[in-house]
Amino acid sequence: MKRWAFLTIILYAICATVLGIPIYFMLGTDGIKTAQFFYSYLLPILIVIQCVLLFIPVAIVQKRPIGRRSVVTSAIFGAIPMTFLALMFLTSLLLMIWGEDKADRYIYYWPSLVTFAGFWVLWGILFYKSYSESEPGKFTAIITRWLVKGSILELLVAIPSHIISRRREECCAPPLTFLGIITGLAIALLSFGPGLFFLFQKRIKDKRPDPSPEPTNSVNIR
Repeated sequence: MKRWAFLTIILYAICATVLGIPIYFMLGTDGIKTAQFFYSYLLPILIVIQCVLLFIPVAIVQKRPIGRRSVVTSAIFGAIPMTFLALMFLTSLLLMIWGEDKADRYIYYWPSLVTFAGFWVLWGILFYKSYSESEPGKFTAIITRWLVKGSILELLVAIPSHIISRRREECCAPPLTFLGIITGLAIALLSFGPGLFFLFQKRIKDKRPDPSPEPTNSVNIR
């Protein structure tokens, strides 16, 4: 099963890499720095998170016990993309309402770091408490379900914020909001990784022959 988990990670890395290519074409010279930030920092982090989110699904398929360390690690790493979505949601909202001049003091300084840390702790605790030993398969499903919802909500704000920022001809706002759009799509794609792994596992299980014992002929002696 590990090789199918590895294949899932490779497929996600390829798809997420393709998502970053429009940065060059949409933003021109500003897109170079934005793309470098995406490929150097965000994409490697998202690939690592995809690996961590497959810990528990692989353990379930292999029928191995799930330790507390795996649960804590999945909760911590699963909270990272949710935190980033929340931060980009607030950032796009501030840029859309106030513009870059007024929102600058909140986006590029310590308030954003405090907000990121607060959301990270909050989502980590919520994800950890959602784990149930009786139904461990639902733990990853809960995380991925929240990632899908958060991505959709973030995109609903980031897209109009990007359009408005470009019409205002602001300096740093369009690259930032476009980065939020690309990352929102990448995180939405991230949430399908565990489901894709289970699909691989199901197809393999269906193709394998049923190892049921053959019926034996019995002779009745009277």
